[in-house]
Amino acid sequence: MTGDLRLAGPALACWATTAVALWAPLPLTVVLAAAWATVAAAGWLLLRRRRAALAATVLGLCGIAAAAGTVCAIRIATVESAPARGLAGTPALVLQVTGDPLVFTGQDNVRLPVRVLEIDDRRVPAVDAALMTRTSQLPDTVPGQRLAVRARVRARPARAADRLVAARLTAVEPPTVIGQAPLWQRGAGAVRERLRVTAARALPPRAAGLLPGLVLGDTGGLDTGLRENFRAAGLTHLVAVSGANFSIVCGAVVLGVRMAGASTRVTVAVGLLAMAGFVILVRPTDSVLRAAVMGGVGLMGALAARRAQALPALGAAVIVVLLFWPQMALAPGFALSVLATLGLVLWAAPVRQWLVRHGVPEVLAVLLAMTMAAQILTTPLVIAISDRLSLVSLPANVLVAPVIGVVALLGTAAAVLGAIGPAAGPGALTAEWLLRATAPEMWWLLTCADGLGGRRWSAPEVPGWQAAVVLSLIGAFGWAAWRARRGRPLS
Repeated sequence: MTGDLRLAGPALACWATTAVALWAPLPLTVVLAAAWATVAAAGWLLLRRRRAALAATVLGLCGIAAAAGTVCAIRIATVESAPARGLAGTPALVLQVTGDPLVFTGQDNVRLPVRVLEIDDRRVPAVDAALMTRTSQLPDTVPGQRLAVRARVRARPARAADRLVAARLTAVEPPTVIGQAPLWQRGAGAVRERLRVTAARALPPRAAGLLPGLVLGDTGGLDTGLRENFRAAGLTHLVAVSGANFSIVCGAVVLGVRMAGASTRVTVAVGLLAMAGFVILVRPTDSVLRAAVMGGVGLMGALAARRAQALPALGAAVIVVLLFWPQMALAPGFALSVLATLGLVLWAAPVRQWLVRHGVPEVLAVLLAMTMAAQILTTPLVIAISDRLSLVSLPANVLVAPVIGVVALLGTAAAVLGAIGPAAGPGALTAEWLLRATAPEMWWLLTCADGLGGRRWSAPEVPGWQAAVVLSLIGAFGWAAWRARRGRPLS
């Protein structure tokens, strides 16, 4: 059963509280957290004897919301009191890299997420910051590395989404590496670099730039025109390492271990290790974090001999991610990932059944149902973010769906095998042949993206009132699909 809504309320309360906390002044966040805690305590004391179930519900919902508000208040207070916020001049900083650099298209500038560790040889409480420098001056970086740089400190970003970023730093000299990343991060960086090299040997240039993005979310070599075509065709999620990639790769590992006769404990342990390794390899993006937590919940449920349920797992994933990474509350990628998963859980099965009843072949019905279900809730948000509506998103996603799993599995296997041994060794040669085997699939992806997303009419601008109309139509379709799921025919 997918209708278990026990964690829906706590997840929504956690999300709403975190979003408000990132937007509101700190005193209001403190008051909000205290109010949630008071309601939780009062509800428990008043209801625990007569209506224990209701008391537990109130305590869970309000308690999680209070925890979210408290976490945000502590994080925001740490950022606002950080020494890095009020610096003048160009102090000497020691920074730790926390993510991949973001290169601005058509510019020689790059934005690197970092954590400030030292200021003028004095250790300070670690806070997040953003380092701006020239692309040509930035050395090859891996998360976990330490950099030394002199930088001009500017005010922290004004956007609520960057509330937990203490300052914007502008380098006045090239950064230098003074400390290596942890072993596992260096290993992940080596795997990503070797995959880029192997793809360049095995595939044509455009496909070689695309494949690392499809497999590991590494879009540094992605052609600008192809990037725009993917966006217009509604295929951008494929190069963002969506939850689907995570499920395909980690699900294949778990299935393989299980088919080899491993016990439940061994399967869960190997599955958790595979998930952790995949997160490190592809970087903890919005959708990957959500998928990883959901997968972990499902595996732990298997260990406890309880059947995994999608809606409670999704609710638990939202709560865990927001408590540990509050900034995700305002991240469009996280919202899109959650909404797409919710659409799949609620409507994929009933839409497939309705299509089959109306004569659509089973295989095509599955592809259409999954694509339509994922877009039911995400399309309005995509319009709100981009002011554009992809008219070809449904056919594009249906057309590429059969090849995505092949590329993900072969590409991931090539990434792992290619990192074993020297660049011309057996591992690298095996990886090259695996990538050559993806050439037909890559050709098909490029053909679909260019043929559908390369048209001027593929993604027209959509003003707000048109977005409201689209939202109403999607809501009507979702209501009809829900009726079908409850066993009432659509016609």
